[in-house]
Amino acid sequence: MKDEFLINNKINTLSFIDGNKDILLYIHGLGANKEFILRFSDSLKDKYNIFSIDMPCHGKDKTNIEKFNLDICKSYVLDTILYLREKYNTNIYLFESSYGGYVILNCYDEIIKYVKKIYLMNPAINFCEIMERKVEYLNEEYYKDNTYLSLYSNIRIYHDAYKEYKKADIYVKNHKYNNIYIIQGDSDRTVLVNDILEFVNKNDLVYKIIKNGKHELYNFEKEIVNFILEN
Repeated sequence: MKDEFLINNKINTLSFIDGNKDILLYIHGLGANKEFILRFSDSLKDKYNIFSIDMPCHGKDKTNIEKFNLDICKSYVLDTILYLREKYNTNIYLFESSYGGYVILNCYDEIIKYVKKIYLMNPAINFCEIMERKVEYLNEEYYKDNTYLSLYSNIRIYHDAYKEYKKADIYVKNHKYNNIYIIQGDSDRTVLVNDILEFVNKNDLVYKIIKNGKHELYNFEKEIVNFILEN
Protein backbone atom coordinates (compact mmCIF):
# COMPACT_ATOMS: atom_id res chain seq x y z
CA MET A 1 0.00 0.00 0.00
CA LYS A 2 1.34 3.40 -0.99
CA ASP A 3 1.55 5.91 1.85
CA GLU A 4 3.19 9.26 2.67
CA PHE A 5 4.18 10.31 6.18
CA LEU A 6 6.72 12.27 8.20
CA ILE A 7 9.62 10.82 10.16
CA ASN A 8 10.52 12.90 13.23
CA ASN A 9 8.07 15.55 12.00
CA LYS A 10 10.47 16.64 9.26
CA ILE A 11 11.50 13.86 6.83
CA ASN A 12 8.93 13.45 4.07
CA THR A 13 8.63 9.74 3.36
CA LEU A 14 6.96 7.65 0.67
CA SER A 15 6.38 3.95 1.33
CA PHE A 16 5.04 0.82 -0.31
CA ILE A 17 4.32 -1.74 2.41
CA ASP A 18 2.74 -5.15 1.90
CA GLY A 19 3.35 -7.77 4.56
CA ASN A 20 6.50 -8.62 6.47
CA LYS A 21 9.39 -8.17 4.02
CA ASP A 22 12.89 -6.80 4.08
CA ILE A 23 13.13 -3.02 3.61
CA LEU A 24 14.69 -1.20 0.67
CA LEU A 25 15.36 2.49 1.42
CA TYR A 26 15.93 4.76 -1.60
CA ILE A 27 17.94 7.99 -1.40
CA HIS A 28 17.64 10.21 -4.47
CA GLY A 29 20.18 12.40 -6.22
CA LEU A 30 20.63 16.16 -6.31
CA GLY A 31 17.64 18.00 -7.73
CA ALA A 32 15.39 14.92 -7.50
CA ASN A 33 12.89 13.79 -4.84
CA LYS A 34 11.38 10.72 -3.20
CA GLU A 35 9.07 10.14 -6.19
CA PHE A 36 12.05 8.99 -8.27
CA ILE A 37 11.66 5.55 -6.65
CA LEU A 38 8.56 5.12 -8.83
CA ARG A 39 10.89 4.14 -11.68
CA PHE A 40 11.65 0.94 -9.79
CA SER A 41 8.98 0.34 -7.15
CA ASP A 42 6.65 -1.87 -9.19
CA SER A 43 9.51 -4.24 -10.01
CA LEU A 44 10.95 -4.33 -6.49
CA LYS A 45 7.90 -4.34 -4.21
CA ASP A 46 7.34 -8.09 -4.47
CA LYS A 47 10.61 -8.64 -2.61
CA TYR A 48 10.87 -5.48 -0.50
CA ASN A 49 8.82 -3.05 1.49
CA ILE A 50 10.04 0.18 -0.09
CA PHE A 51 10.73 3.53 1.51
CA SER A 52 11.93 6.74 -0.13
CA ILE A 53 12.61 10.14 1.44
CA ASP A 54 12.95 13.75 0.34
CA MET A 55 16.43 14.95 1.16
CA PRO A 56 16.86 18.44 2.70
CA CYS A 57 15.64 21.22 0.37
CA HIS A 58 14.18 18.69 -2.07
CA GLY A 59 10.60 17.67 -2.83
CA LYS A 60 8.30 18.69 0.02
CA ASP A 61 11.13 19.34 2.46
CA LYS A 62 11.06 22.83 3.99
CA THR A 63 14.67 23.18 5.14
CA ASN A 64 16.10 26.65 4.56
CA ILE A 65 18.37 26.44 1.53
CA GLU A 66 21.16 28.18 3.42
CA LYS A 67 21.37 25.10 5.66
CA PHE A 68 21.87 22.66 2.80
CA ASN A 69 25.12 20.77 3.25
CA LEU A 70 26.48 17.26 3.56
CA ASP A 71 26.05 17.07 7.31
CA ILE A 72 22.28 17.66 7.31
CA CYS A 73 21.87 15.17 4.45
CA LYS A 74 23.74 12.55 6.45
CA SER A 75 21.48 13.20 9.44
CA TYR A 76 18.35 12.57 7.34
CA VAL A 77 19.70 9.21 6.21
CA LEU A 78 20.76 8.11 9.68
CA ASP A 79 17.51 9.28 11.32
CA THR A 80 15.49 7.38 8.71
CA ILE A 81 17.49 4.19 9.16
CA LEU A 82 17.15 4.36 12.94
CA TYR A 83 13.39 4.94 12.59
CA LEU A 84 12.98 1.94 10.28
CA ARG A 85 15.16 -0.23 12.49
CA GLU A 86 13.10 0.59 15.56
CA LYS A 87 9.70 0.22 13.88
CA TYR A 88 10.33 -2.87 11.75
CA ASN A 89 12.10 -6.05 12.80
CA THR A 90 13.67 -6.88 9.46
CA ASN A 91 16.73 -6.36 7.28
CA ILE A 92 17.37 -2.93 5.74
CA TYR A 93 18.92 -2.50 2.30
CA LEU A 94 19.94 0.84 0.82
CA PHE A 95 19.54 1.95 -2.80
CA GLU A 96 20.94 5.32 -3.82
CA SER A 97 21.50 7.44 -6.88
CA SER A 98 24.27 9.94 -7.64
CA TYR A 99 24.52 12.49 -4.80
CA GLY A 100 22.56 10.10 -2.59
CA GLY A 101 25.40 7.62 -2.96
CA TYR A 102 27.90 10.30 -1.97
CA VAL A 103 25.95 10.95 1.22
CA ILE A 104 25.90 7.23 2.02
CA LEU A 105 29.63 6.85 1.45
CA ASN A 106 30.26 9.74 3.83
CA CYS A 107 28.17 8.27 6.66
CA TYR A 108 29.18 4.67 5.94
CA ASP A 109 30.74 4.05 9.36
CA GLU A 110 27.62 5.30 11.16
CA ILE A 111 25.13 3.23 9.17
CA ILE A 112 26.82 0.03 8.00
CA LYS A 113 26.03 -1.83 11.23
CA TYR A 114 22.32 -1.24 10.59
CA VAL A 115 22.07 -2.27 6.94
CA LYS A 116 22.44 -5.55 5.06
CA LYS A 117 23.69 -4.27 1.69
CA ILE A 118 24.15 -1.00 -0.17
CA TYR A 119 23.34 -0.56 -3.86
CA LEU A 120 24.73 2.56 -5.53
CA MET A 121 23.60 3.79 -8.95
CA ASN A 122 26.09 6.15 -10.63
CA PRO A 123 27.35 7.33 -7.21
CA ALA A 124 28.95 10.80 -7.15
CA ILE A 125 32.02 9.50 -5.33
CA ASN A 126 33.88 12.80 -5.89
CA PHE A 127 30.99 15.27 -5.74
CA CYS A 128 33.11 18.39 -5.16
CA GLU A 129 35.39 17.50 -8.06
CA ILE A 130 32.30 16.93 -10.23
CA MET A 131 31.01 20.40 -9.37
CA GLU A 132 34.39 21.93 -10.15
CA ARG A 133 34.58 20.10 -13.46
CA LYS A 134 31.10 21.26 -14.50
CA VAL A 135 31.62 24.82 -13.25
CA GLU A 136 35.19 25.59 -14.24
CA TYR A 137 35.37 28.81 -12.26
CA LEU A 138 34.36 27.11 -8.98
CA ASN A 139 37.12 27.29 -6.37
CA GLU A 140 37.94 29.17 -3.17
CA GLU A 141 38.37 32.39 -5.16
CA TYR A 142 34.79 32.07 -6.44
CA TYR A 143 33.40 32.67 -2.94
CA LYS A 144 35.24 35.95 -2.54
CA ASP A 145 32.77 37.53 -4.95
CA ASN A 146 29.80 35.14 -4.70
CA THR A 147 27.68 34.07 -1.74
CA TYR A 148 26.68 30.74 -3.25
CA LEU A 149 26.73 28.56 -6.34
CA SER A 150 23.33 27.75 -7.91
CA LEU A 151 22.76 24.15 -8.97
CA TYR A 152 19.80 21.97 -9.94
CA SER A 153 16.28 22.91 -8.83
CA ASN A 154 17.45 26.02 -7.00
CA ILE A 155 19.89 24.06 -4.84
CA ARG A 156 22.61 26.40 -3.61
CA ILE A 157 26.10 25.52 -2.42
CA TYR A 158 27.37 28.06 0.12
CA HIS A 159 31.04 28.46 0.98
CA ASP A 160 30.99 26.39 4.18
CA ALA A 161 29.21 23.58 2.34
CA TYR A 162 31.75 23.74 -0.47
CA LYS A 163 34.61 23.38 2.00
CA GLU A 164 32.80 20.46 3.61
CA TYR A 165 32.42 18.71 0.24
CA LYS A 166 36.09 19.33 -0.50
CA LYS A 167 37.07 17.40 2.63
CA ALA A 168 34.44 14.74 1.97
CA ASP A 169 35.95 13.94 -1.45
CA ILE A 170 39.23 13.14 0.29
CA TYR A 171 37.45 11.04 2.91
CA VAL A 172 35.72 8.88 0.27
CA LYS A 173 38.92 8.47 -1.72
CA ASN A 174 40.90 7.29 1.31
CA HIS A 175 38.24 5.24 3.09
CA LYS A 176 37.87 1.47 2.75
CA TYR A 177 34.41 0.14 1.84
CA ASN A 178 32.79 -3.27 1.50
CA ASN A 179 29.31 -4.77 1.14
CA ILE A 180 28.59 -2.17 -1.56
CA TYR A 181 27.31 -2.96 -5.07
CA ILE A 182 27.65 -0.41 -7.86
CA ILE A 183 25.93 -0.05 -11.21
CA GLN A 184 27.30 2.60 -13.57
CA GLY A 185 26.84 3.80 -17.16
CA ASP A 186 29.86 4.07 -19.42
CA SER A 187 28.43 7.20 -21.13
CA ASP A 188 27.83 9.13 -17.91
CA ARG A 189 29.30 12.64 -18.25
CA THR A 190 28.61 13.55 -14.62
CA VAL A 191 30.06 10.56 -12.81
CA LEU A 192 32.91 9.32 -14.97
CA VAL A 193 33.15 5.59 -15.50
CA ASN A 194 36.94 5.56 -15.07
CA ASP A 195 36.57 7.13 -11.61
CA ILE A 196 34.08 4.42 -10.68
CA LEU A 197 36.33 1.65 -11.99
CA GLU A 198 39.22 2.98 -9.93
CA PHE A 199 36.95 3.12 -6.86
CA VAL A 200 35.54 -0.41 -7.22
CA ASN A 201 38.95 -1.91 -7.93
CA LYS A 202 40.49 -0.19 -4.92
CA ASN A 203 37.73 -1.52 -2.67
CA ASP A 204 37.24 -4.87 -4.45
CA LEU A 205 33.49 -4.25 -4.94
CA VAL A 206 30.93 -6.05 -7.08
CA TYR A 207 29.85 -3.82 -9.98
CA LYS A 208 28.19 -3.68 -13.39
CA ILE A 209 28.90 -1.26 -16.22
CA ILE A 210 25.95 -0.44 -18.49
CA LYS A 211 26.92 0.12 -22.11
CA ASN A 212 25.64 3.48 -23.43
CA GLY A 213 24.25 4.30 -19.97
CA LYS A 214 24.08 8.00 -19.14
CA HIS A 215 23.66 9.65 -15.75
CA GLU A 216 20.71 8.26 -13.74
CA LEU A 217 20.58 5.37 -16.24
CA TYR A 218 17.19 6.23 -17.69
CA ASN A 219 15.72 3.45 -19.85
CA PHE A 220 17.85 0.86 -18.05
CA GLU A 221 15.41 0.19 -15.22
CA LYS A 222 15.23 -3.53 -15.95
CA GLU A 223 19.01 -3.91 -15.77
CA ILE A 224 19.13 -1.93 -12.51
CA VAL A 225 16.38 -3.98 -10.88
CA ASN A 226 18.00 -7.25 -12.00
CA PHE A 227 21.33 -6.11 -10.58
CA ILE A 228 19.71 -5.48 -7.20
CA LEU A 229 17.74 -8.73 -7.19
CA GLU A 230 20.72 -10.83 -8.29
CA ASN A 231 23.10 -9.38 -5.70
